[in-house]
Amino acid sequence: MVEQHLRAYVAYLQDDWADYLFLAEFAGNNQVSDTTTLSPFFADCGFHPHYDFELDIRVDAPEEREAQTAAERLELIHEVARTEMRYAQLRQAEGADVHRTHAPAFQPDDLVWVDGRNWRTAHPSRKLENKHQGPYRVVRTIGTHAYELDIPATIQKH
Repeated sequence: MVEQHLRAYVAYLQDDWADYLFLAEFAGNNQVSDTTTLSPFFADCGFHPHYDFELDIRVDAPEEREAQTAAERLELIHEVARTEMRYAQLRQAEGADVHRTHAPAFQPDDLVWVDGRNWRTAHPSRKLENKHQGPYRVVRTIGTHAYELDIPATIQKH
C-alpha cells in the first residue's frame, strides 16, 4: 500500500519520496481492514483522523471523566476488532477445511506407516525407494497431530 502510494506521487528521479511518506502512512492507517472492519487508526485511537493537517493547534488534556469515557470506548472498539478477527479466522478455516481430511487419532501401541519420502537411506536411487516405512508403534501422543514413534535408531531420518 505505501509503496503503491509513493509510486504514484514521487518524481521521476525518485529523490523526493520522503516528502510523501507521512501521507502514505496516513492513508494506510486510515484504510478499513477486511478482517477487522476497522482502520488501524480507529482501532488504536478510537476515532477517525481529521484530514486537515494544522500542526500548530494545541489541545488541552481532557478531563478525568472524558479520559475514562475515551478508554471505555477504545476498549469496546478493541473488542469489536478482536471479534471480527476471530470471525474472519473461523471463516477462513472453514473454507480451508472443506478440502482437508480429518487427521486420524492414534493411541499408544497403535501401529502406523510413515511417509518416508524425505528419509535418507543408503540406497543409490530414491526412485525405487519405498514411499512408506513401517509399521512403527506409537509410543505417546505429543499434540493433536503429533506422535512419538518407536523408530529404530539405525534409520537415518531427515
